[in-house]
Amino acid sequence: MRRLEVALIGAGLIARLHLDAWIGTGAAVRVHSDDGRDADLAREFGVRTAGSLDEALDGADVVDICTPTASHHTIAMAAIARGVGVVCEKPLTATVAEAEEIVTAAERAGVRICPAHDVRFAPAFARLHELVAAGRIGAGAVARFQISGYHPRPWTGHATAESGGILTDQMLHGVDLAHWIFGDVVRVHACYQGDLATPAPAGAVATGTAVLTHASGALSQVVSRWTATPRPPVRVAFHVSGTAGTVHHDSTWPQEVRVADGDAGTFAHAGESPFAVEMREFARAFSGGPEPRLGARDALAAVRITQAAAESAWTGRAVELPVKGDA
Repeated sequence: MRRLEVALIGAGLIARLHLDAWIGTGAAVRVHSDDGRDADLAREFGVRTAGSLDEALDGADVVDICTPTASHHTIAMAAIARGVGVVCEKPLTATVAEAEEIVTAAERAGVRICPAHDVRFAPAFARLHELVAAGRIGAGAVARFQISGYHPRPWTGHATAESGGILTDQMLHGVDLAHWIFGDVVRVHACYQGDLATPAPAGAVATGTAVLTHASGALSQVVSRWTATPRPPVRVAFHVSGTAGTVHHDSTWPQEVRVADGDAGTFAHAGESPFAVEMREFARAFSGGPEPRLGARDALAAVRITQAAAESAWTGRAVELPVKGDA
């Protein structure tokens, strides 16, 4: 695999995790951040900085966007215009219209978009996808996905703010998993509780819940929480049942996935970082290898579903979504 030139935009926590993963692939990385933190991050990891977005994109194979959500559209469109592949931290954008514009432009230009939905790359969820795809839990699936974590980012606010709030930011992890495992979503009914100020203060507490009806007939409940304390920093869990069995997992358990009927076996959750697996898969795709497990249409579907969840929560009514081949 040839050495990729990666322009990493941003210098916060996610940028740090992505940078470490890119270095693990052997990529050459240059870092740029408008807030001035790029110099310290580059020095720590032994990579170089770029003085501007234009300089960062010059000669890059891939741009990795790790900035607040409101800036994603501008950076992605600049990269696409120069034929640079895009990796983008979730969500792709704050609005469906902006996400559609990015995806349409990328498809016309032949530019690959890889949304960084890192939970897909955790072993437990990857194995769940395999089990469901193979028909191991049977028909009539009912699923519950839970994502909980401390909320340290003061720029994360309501749907009109830079991030989109819990309904369109953190909830996207569970929504993406449900969409990946059970396919297109045709109906969304959601609600929220807690602090959704604009912008939400650091340490905000909130809960968002959405019930998704899939075109396949499956039902998924997605529960997302901002917790009051940073321990544990992130908790992910699922409980999925069908006519042939039940599979459940909780990251706070000893690191394994438990299968109720035993037929599908148990499997380890401990091991390599999902970020490392994610970037290695993306690097192979950008170097001419196989397509990664998610792409631009997955990012667009996730934005559509979470925006529908926000609309449902604010209006108190379910939102219908047409099936548009976004899977």
